[in-house]
Amino acid sequence: MADDDTLNSLCRRLDVTAGSADAQLVSDLYDDAVATVLDFTRRTEMIGSMNVYAKQLAVVAYNRLDTEGEAQRDEGNIDRYFVNGIPMEIQRPLIRYRVATPRGLSSCD
Repeated sequence: MADDDTLNSLCRRLDVTAGSADAQLVSDLYDDAVATVLDFTRRTEMIGSMNVYAKQLAVVAYNRLDTEGEAQRDEGNIDRYFVNGIPMEIQRPLIRYRVATPRGLSSCD
C-alpha cells in the first residue's frame, strides 16, 4: 500500500483530484507497479530508489489505460506503436537492483 506522499505526488503528476475515483485508480496502479518492480528485481521489498521507478511505471500504466492490449494503432496517417511490459528506460536503472538467481551447477568429479 502506498503512503500519502507518494499518492499525492502521483495525483499531481497525473492531474487527478485527491480523494476521487481516479485517485483510487492511481493507487491501484501504483500497487500494481510496485508488484511488477518487485517481480522484475526478484525482491520482496522496495529498497533504494526503486519507488521512483514504480511511480514512473504507474504513470505509464495510467497513460496506457485506453490502449490496453494493443500493439499498434493506425489513425489516419499516424502510426502508433506500443511497448509491452516495462519500458527500457525504466528497466535499465532497475537492473542494478536485481537479485541473481542460481542456475544449475555441475559438479566436477
